[in-house]
Amino acid sequence: MFTRKVTGAIAKLKDPSGGVIISFAILLPLLITLIAFGVNSLKMFIAKAKMSDIASEIGLMVSANSSLSENEQGPPAALQKMLTNYVREFFPESAKAPVLSITYSKVEIDAKDNASYMSYTPNIEVELPFPFYDRLLSNGNKNFTVSASPLTIKKKVSRPIDLVFVVDFSASQAGHGLRLLKETFKDLTDFVLKGNAQSKVAMVPFSSGVAVKYKETNQRGGDKAGCSVLFVPKPEWSIDYSFWGDKFVNKKHKTMAARTYYMDHWRHDFYVSNLERSSPKIPQSVVYRDWCRTNNTFGPNLGRVQYSCFDTRLKALDLDGQVVFKDDIFTKRALQTIEKEYEKAVKVRDTQSSNYTIEHDAAIDYEATLEKMFSDEAIITFPMQWAGKTDTHHRPYEKMCQNAGWWGHQGDLASAKMYSWLIELTNNAKELAEFQKMNVQGFTATVSGLVRSVPVMMKGKNPRKVFVIMADGGDTSGPKTVSDRYLKQYKLCDRIKSGILERPETNAERVDIYYVSTTNDRKRVNDWINNCTGKGNAAIAVNRKEVVDLIKGYLSDEIGSFSH
Repeated sequence: MFTRKVTGAIAKLKDPSGGVIISFAILLPLLITLIAFGVNSLKMFIAKAKMSDIASEIGLMVSANSSLSENEQGPPAALQKMLTNYVREFFPESAKAPVLSITYSKVEIDAKDNASYMSYTPNIEVELPFPFYDRLLSNGNKNFTVSASPLTIKKKVSRPIDLVFVVDFSASQAGHGLRLLKETFKDLTDFVLKGNAQSKVAMVPFSSGVAVKYKETNQRGGDKAGCSVLFVPKPEWSIDYSFWGDKFVNKKHKTMAARTYYMDHWRHDFYVSNLERSSPKIPQSVVYRDWCRTNNTFGPNLGRVQYSCFDTRLKALDLDGQVVFKDDIFTKRALQTIEKEYEKAVKVRDTQSSNYTIEHDAAIDYEATLEKMFSDEAIITFPMQWAGKTDTHHRPYEKMCQNAGWWGHQGDLASAKMYSWLIELTNNAKELAEFQKMNVQGFTATVSGLVRSVPVMMKGKNPRKVFVIMADGGDTSGPKTVSDRYLKQYKLCDRIKSGILERPETNAERVDIYYVSTTNDRKRVNDWINNCTGKGNAAIAVNRKEVVDLIKGYLSDEIGSFSH
């Protein structure tokens, strides 16, 4: 057909005498043929270039929808249909449906970068018509096939990490320091969870001890506060801290009767003052009915007051197997504890006052602690009655965990809201957002916070473990002695890293510890470099951008991306 059209055109070029313009007659068919060939070739070239762009886009679409699973062999049916239609939109003149398949690679792991990789190769073919058809030009084919050039899209995604922030919540952080902590925590939490939704973040707020929130409420429905540390006490300091944490003790009380009487007296005082006065106030008769036991005989010589008060919600088995109120100091178990441990409890209480913590140098069995810090076994948690900050009648360890809050300043028992509390590893954004409501108070024991954070990290199952310690300066005098001994003599950070890596239940491949000073404390930073983190993993950052950029830099090899 194309040849007949060319012949007809030549016929019209005859001169009046019937001759043909010879040169034009010779050149015109060749010229037209070249033009047709050029148009066809241009069509093929444009289609090829367009196909390269489409293949790239298809690869990115597939990678964006991929979960990096070994079970993935190709796109799901709905995605396959969408991709086929997408190709067809660019080639509406196609006589047939595009042929499209995606080759998925196996998932590759780069432990050094803590990243997973997967590659996707689009295979696309489209059949298109030639603009000019002639069997001589196209070898008898009316259509030509265009296919995607070899192209591979690699998807790099950070494998999930376990990130534990060990944060200084002492009183010195009030104001600018607290705002910095809150802004930094939010930015970095968002950064990590967007990098991989399976990552988990924990927050360990320390002063001298780590504030914790009990699952149950206090007696009037507000938060029930506790204080937690991790250490193995030497025998002379070993008592039931969870029992003694809300009991009054005094070295001048020598007899068992005197000891239980004044303990009972101050517990009664708590119930008829703090519990009764909490809003809405309840009659004293109701307090006695619901929270106390009436004693027919009482007095200093009998070791009890008229109304012995305790938390009637919690029950336990006594030594003889009888079900009793766990908080009652007159059970057989409680009386045995008082008789055996009272004098040691007095020593613990008095020494805490001068050392700012029960976890002081003389009390710690360091080697035993280093062995047992990888589980909850050595965690000591004691209740903190919602009373005055330094009310030793109800808070014998009054120097500890002041960042938990106290009566009046953060509400009464009914409205009690803790200042701060430990958040275990989670990827629940709502739970992590609770950090923005927290407040600071108390003294400073940085290494105590780090040690307490180890069993928190142990609950994580992600391959990379990252501790980020943020503090504004040195420790209070008593805790400083403990910190120095742990870091310098016992090489605490090396023990943490090796211990986590050695335990298969952690699934750990890499453990890092970073230290950030939020004040210009160069000496403190150098101490952490030399005794814990190593060079490059401790620094000063005094404003939000510096802190965020610094820690993002530490974590930058965690976050994945697409690349050709």
